[in-house]
Amino acid sequence: MQTPSDAGKGGIKAFLSLLFLAAVVFCAIKIIPVYVNNYELQGYLNNVAVQATVQSPPATPAAVQNEILAKAESLGLPVERDNVKVSIGRTVRINIDYSVYVDLEFYTVTLHFTPSAENSNLT
Repeated sequence: MQTPSDAGKGGIKAFLSLLFLAAVVFCAIKIIPVYVNNYELQGYLNNVAVQATVQSPPATPAAVQNEILAKAESLGLPVERDNVKVSIGRTVRINIDYSVYVDLEFYTVTLHFTPSAENSNLT
């Protein structure tokens, strides 16, 4: 049997649970798209590395860098020219290092990403 002092405690717990759930959903809505965009950029890097390996005439590092910067911009990622390192020889190596700042209204989360791709010429 409930005493008068127990009345309303279930409502407070339910409210706090809903508040917590809403905060988790809010954070997920803000953070997950950044991870999805990084994942898409990683797939693009893999394709570019393969294409640069077999391309004739050979691709230049500056051309590959420009392609990557255009893709990152289309995804809304804050990748700068200095963040993209491209080396082309028998092996094509692409390394990117960048951070995304996600404003959660009450806290700013820094997400650091280092996507990379590598592909070797078989000949």
